Formats: sequence, C-alpha cells, structure tokens
Amino acid sequence: MAIRMACFRKGASAHSHTDYSNDENFIDEECFNNCYIYPLCGTCAGASYLVNKSFKKRDKRRCRIQKLVALFIADLQAKRILKNPDCIEKDQLYSTIEAIKKIKSLYYDEYKQYCQ
Repeated sequence: MAIRMACFRKGASAHSHTDYSNDENFIDEECFNNCYIYPLCGTCAGASYLVNKSFKKRDKRRCRIQKLVALFIADLQAKRILKNPDCIEKDQLYSTIEAIKKIKSLYYDEYKQYCQ
C-alpha cells in the first residue's frame, strides 16, 4: 500500500503491471549477494522506484548510514552481553557474538572516526 501511495503522483499506470505478491520483484541482487546487513536494511520500495524507476534496484544513498547504525547497534548489543550474558538465550549467544564480530570487521575501519 505504501508503495502505491508513494508512486501515485508519478504515474501509477507505469507500474500497474507489477505483481506485488512476488518477492522477486523487490530483491536487489547486488545488495542480496554483497551486503551483510541486507536482511536488516530498511528501505522504501516506493522511494527506490521514484529514484531508479525500478522496485528491484534499491536507492543506495542510505547505505552508509545503515552500516553506521548496524555498527552502533552491534556495539550496544556487545555491551549488553558483557554486562549481562543472560540477556541472550543460550542457543543464540554464539551466533549473536559472531554477527557482532562480523559487523565490526566489515565496517569499523571505515567508520572508526565516529566511534570514539
């Protein structure tokens, strides 16, 4: 519904053929294959359509801020675990720590100036 509303003013008939129930019409292959935080990235398909004339190609202008947010959230989660290791279910603790380490290894060097 939000997609249709965002695109309404710019000629809704241009994408009226889009099958909104088919997830494949909204998956950006480049992001899916190359971005670790792809499953968490909050993008607006309507905004992507307005910028790229495609629902499949995401608007990449928000990538840097999304990576920075992921880095800060990973740091916050690490501090929570150190303070109270029982805050995470035992069966999820290892994968959570590994995800924190991966996010830090991917993004810390690029954003360390903001993490002081």
